[in-house]
Amino acid sequence: MGLRFWLFVIGTAAIAHSILYLADREISDGVDRLSKATLTRSDALSTDRELRSVSARSPYMRDEQ
Repeated sequence: MGLRFWLFVIGTAAIAHSILYLADREISDGVDRLSKATLTRSDALSTDRELRSVSARSPYMRDEQ
């Protein structure tokens, strides 16, 4: 096997490594942005004054059998 073959293999590996490194960095940055995002409860419920919380013990829940 000649020198050209090994240079091709090394070049292809370097390009693949760069692409995968950049993709991993983009994913990590997206996860960091999502982990820092916050939504306060008062902001979520301020749009509708008739909106009420529903839990498992709430009378609004019904048993479907």
